[in-house]
Amino acid sequence: MFLRLERIHFLYVFFAMHLFTAELIAADICQDLKRMVSHVIPLREDGKIKISSQIKHIKLDIGLSYSAPMSQHWLMHEDDLLVFGFEPNPASATSILQGATKREQYHGDPLETKFIGKNFFLIPCALGVSNNTSIKFFVTGNDHGCSSIYFPKAFPIECIIEVPIFSLASFFDLLPFDTHPVIDYIKIDAQGADLDIVKSAGDYLEERVIYVTLEAENTSYENTTNAHRDIDTYMISIGFVRHASPNTDDPTYFNPRFSDYINNHNVQIYQKG
Repeated sequence: MFLRLERIHFLYVFFAMHLFTAELIAADICQDLKRMVSHVIPLREDGKIKISSQIKHIKLDIGLSYSAPMSQHWLMHEDDLLVFGFEPNPASATSILQGATKREQYHGDPLETKFIGKNFFLIPCALGVSNNTSIKFFVTGNDHGCSSIYFPKAFPIECIIEVPIFSLASFFDLLPFDTHPVIDYIKIDAQGADLDIVKSAGDYLEERVIYVTLEAENTSYENTTNAHRDIDTYMISIGFVRHASPNTDDPTYFNPRFSDYINNHNVQIYQKG
């Protein structure tokens, strides 16, 4: 009996220590992201991102390539919009911040630098599910827009680098939902990691986000589970419904919890190419 109680006590202590360690790691990860974000946009005293009351709409542009054309389109059409862009490739982030020029005629218009630091804030990290704060990132040759945290099967690799990675939920933890309770739209183009990213948002996705567009890519990268069927199954499982829009090319989903909201607010979505 004594040995059994001793074993139970040992297991309790073991799991308690494991949980405590996991909480410390999670806290460190949140602090790392908070420091990164604070270099881009001011934070309030409570650690939440400071967003002007003049901002009425928020969008997330995840996967910017070299020029952030979706952000450019959104910002050209909405004066009261704030965009958070996420791009892990340092070369692409630098290109955007310095003022990218269009490389191919069929590409969308590059983001104008007048928006940067005012209505557009670039956060240089990957998003997704990871036990670490950094991850291998495969930079592809010719077109850096095909770079990914997944090994590319169809594109030449220029180099392999380490980039910071955080969950989308960790970023949502920093948003001031007391003043800006809704995210209009999330566009994801993450070369095989799109479904990972929405899963990493936890409950925030269904509680705070109206529309989501994901790129269904499951053949050009190794070990991905990002096919249209996989995306469809997950998004429906958390309460989203398929949404057909002439303004989006990739699979798009609507959160019916916000049906009344969109009847009273001008929520715009756009994703092409």
